[in-house]
Amino acid sequence: MLENWHKINTDPVCFGARDNQHGAFDITKSGLLKTMKLVHKSGSIKCFPNSKSYWGCRNKLAYGKNGLLTIITNAKKEAILPPAGDLKANAECNNKKLFYRLNGTTHTSPELVFGDLPNKVSVSRNQVLQIWYGQDWIDCSERNNNGITCVDVYAWYD
Repeated sequence: MLENWHKINTDPVCFGARDNQHGAFDITKSGLLKTMKLVHKSGSIKCFPNSKSYWGCRNKLAYGKNGLLTIITNAKKEAILPPAGDLKANAECNNKKLFYRLNGTTHTSPELVFGDLPNKVSVSRNQVLQIWYGQDWIDCSERNNNGITCVDVYAWYD
Protein backbone atom coordinates (compact mmCIF):
# COMPACT_ATOMS: atom_id res chain seq x y z
CA MET A 1 0.00 0.00 0.00
CA LEU A 2 1.32 3.43 -0.97
CA GLU A 3 1.83 5.70 2.00
CA ASN A 4 0.55 9.26 1.81
CA TRP A 5 2.89 10.96 4.27
CA HIS A 6 3.89 14.51 3.25
CA LYS A 7 6.87 16.07 5.02
CA ILE A 8 5.93 19.53 6.27
CA ASN A 9 9.19 21.04 7.55
CA THR A 10 12.56 21.78 5.94
CA ASP A 11 14.45 22.42 9.19
CA PRO A 12 13.72 20.35 12.33
CA VAL A 13 10.90 21.70 14.52
CA CYS A 14 12.03 21.92 18.15
CA PHE A 15 9.94 22.22 21.31
CA GLY A 16 10.84 22.42 24.99
CA ALA A 17 9.18 21.31 28.20
CA ARG A 18 8.69 24.67 29.96
CA ASP A 19 8.34 28.45 29.59
CA ASN A 20 6.15 28.38 26.45
CA GLN A 21 8.79 26.70 24.29
CA HIS A 22 6.41 25.33 21.68
CA GLY A 23 7.62 24.52 18.19
CA ALA A 24 5.75 26.20 15.33
CA PHE A 25 5.49 25.06 11.72
CA ASP A 26 3.51 26.10 8.64
CA ILE A 27 1.18 23.75 6.76
CA THR A 28 2.52 23.38 3.20
CA LYS A 29 -0.64 22.07 1.48
CA SER A 30 -4.33 22.83 1.93
CA GLY A 31 -6.66 19.89 2.45
CA LEU A 32 -8.37 17.61 4.93
CA LEU A 33 -5.90 16.41 7.54
CA LYS A 34 -6.37 12.74 8.46
CA THR A 35 -3.46 12.44 10.91
CA MET A 36 0.16 13.46 11.54
CA LYS A 37 3.37 11.90 12.77
CA LEU A 38 6.51 13.27 14.37
CA VAL A 39 9.90 11.66 13.73
CA HIS A 40 12.53 12.21 16.43
CA LYS A 41 15.71 13.89 15.12
CA SER A 42 17.59 15.00 18.25
CA GLY A 43 17.35 15.97 21.90
CA SER A 44 15.12 14.86 24.74
CA ILE A 45 12.93 16.33 27.44
CA LYS A 46 12.66 15.56 31.15
CA CYS A 47 9.82 16.13 33.58
CA PHE A 48 12.13 15.35 36.52
CA PRO A 49 15.78 14.26 36.82
CA ASN A 50 16.79 11.02 35.08
CA SER A 51 13.54 10.78 33.11
CA LYS A 52 14.73 11.18 29.51
CA SER A 53 11.89 11.07 26.98
CA TYR A 54 11.12 12.31 23.47
CA TRP A 55 7.34 12.50 23.84
CA GLY A 56 6.23 12.44 27.48
CA CYS A 57 6.94 12.07 31.17
CA ARG A 58 8.21 8.87 32.78
CA ASN A 59 6.41 9.67 36.05
CA LYS A 60 4.29 6.51 36.35
CA LEU A 61 2.43 7.81 39.41
CA ALA A 62 1.20 10.85 37.50
CA TYR A 63 0.81 9.46 33.96
CA GLY A 64 0.93 5.67 34.18
CA LYS A 65 3.10 3.60 31.88
CA ASN A 66 4.00 5.39 28.63
CA GLY A 67 1.98 8.55 29.28
CA LEU A 68 2.61 10.85 26.31
CA LEU A 69 2.47 14.63 26.54
CA THR A 70 3.36 15.83 23.01
CA ILE A 71 0.37 17.70 21.58
CA ILE A 72 -0.20 19.42 18.23
CA THR A 73 -2.42 22.51 18.45
CA ASN A 74 -3.67 25.28 16.23
CA ALA A 75 -2.43 28.85 16.72
CA LYS A 76 -5.08 29.35 19.46
CA LYS A 77 -3.53 26.49 21.47
CA GLU A 78 -6.56 24.24 20.86
CA ALA A 79 -5.62 20.55 20.67
CA ILE A 80 -5.79 18.98 17.21
CA LEU A 81 -3.75 15.80 17.76
CA PRO A 82 -4.60 13.94 19.73
CA PRO A 83 -8.19 15.26 19.71
CA ALA A 84 -9.10 17.02 22.96
CA GLY A 85 -11.56 14.21 23.78
CA ASP A 86 -8.71 11.67 23.84
CA LEU A 87 -6.69 13.58 26.46
CA LYS A 88 -6.64 12.31 30.03
CA ALA A 89 -6.77 14.38 33.22
CA ASN A 90 -4.02 14.63 35.79
CA ALA A 91 -4.73 15.26 39.49
CA GLU A 92 -1.41 17.10 39.91
CA CYS A 93 -2.67 19.69 37.39
CA ASN A 94 -6.14 20.32 38.83
CA ASN A 95 -7.54 17.54 36.64
CA LYS A 96 -6.74 19.40 33.44
CA LYS A 97 -6.40 17.13 30.41
CA LEU A 98 -2.82 16.97 29.13
CA PHE A 99 -1.70 13.41 28.40
CA TYR A 100 -2.67 10.27 26.48
CA ARG A 101 -1.42 6.84 25.43
CA LEU A 102 -0.91 5.29 22.00
CA ASN A 103 -0.68 1.51 21.68
CA GLY A 104 2.87 0.46 20.86
CA THR A 105 4.38 3.92 21.44
CA THR A 106 6.87 4.47 24.27
CA HIS A 107 8.74 7.53 25.55
CA THR A 108 11.66 6.81 23.24
CA SER A 109 9.90 5.45 20.16
CA PRO A 110 11.58 6.89 17.04
CA GLU A 111 8.19 8.03 15.73
CA LEU A 112 5.05 9.41 17.34
CA VAL A 113 2.22 8.43 14.97
CA PHE A 114 -1.14 9.83 16.00
CA GLY A 115 -4.35 7.90 15.34
CA ASP A 116 -6.69 8.95 12.54
CA LEU A 117 -8.87 11.91 13.43
CA PRO A 118 -12.54 10.96 13.89
CA ASN A 119 -13.43 14.19 12.07
CA LYS A 120 -10.83 15.32 9.58
CA VAL A 121 -9.50 18.84 10.10
CA SER A 122 -9.48 21.33 7.24
CA VAL A 123 -6.07 23.03 7.03
CA SER A 124 -4.80 25.78 4.74
CA ARG A 125 -1.41 26.35 3.19
CA ASN A 126 0.70 28.62 5.47
CA GLN A 127 -1.57 27.92 8.47
CA VAL A 128 0.55 27.77 11.62
CA LEU A 129 0.36 24.74 13.90
CA GLN A 130 2.28 24.24 17.14
CA ILE A 131 3.86 21.35 19.01
CA TRP A 132 3.59 21.57 22.80
CA TYR A 133 4.74 19.53 25.76
CA GLY A 134 1.56 18.97 27.80
CA GLN A 135 2.72 20.50 31.09
CA ASP A 136 4.04 23.58 29.27
CA TRP A 137 0.84 23.79 27.18
CA ILE A 138 -1.37 24.14 30.29
CA ASP A 139 1.29 25.87 32.46
CA CYS A 140 1.32 23.20 35.17
CA SER A 141 4.09 21.36 37.01
CA GLU A 142 6.76 22.54 34.57
CA ARG A 143 9.30 24.16 36.95
CA ASN A 144 11.53 21.07 37.13
CA ASN A 145 11.26 20.28 33.40
CA ASN A 146 14.16 20.75 30.99
CA GLY A 147 15.43 19.84 27.56
CA ILE A 148 14.39 20.26 23.95
CA THR A 149 13.26 17.68 21.39
CA CYS A 150 13.60 18.29 17.63
CA VAL A 151 11.44 16.48 15.09
CA ASP A 152 10.43 16.19 11.47
CA VAL A 153 6.70 16.70 10.90
CA TYR A 154 4.60 14.66 8.45
CA ALA A 155 0.94 15.03 7.48
CA TRP A 156 -1.46 12.52 5.94
CA TYR A 157 -4.26 14.10 3.92
CA ASP A 158 -7.53 12.41 3.00
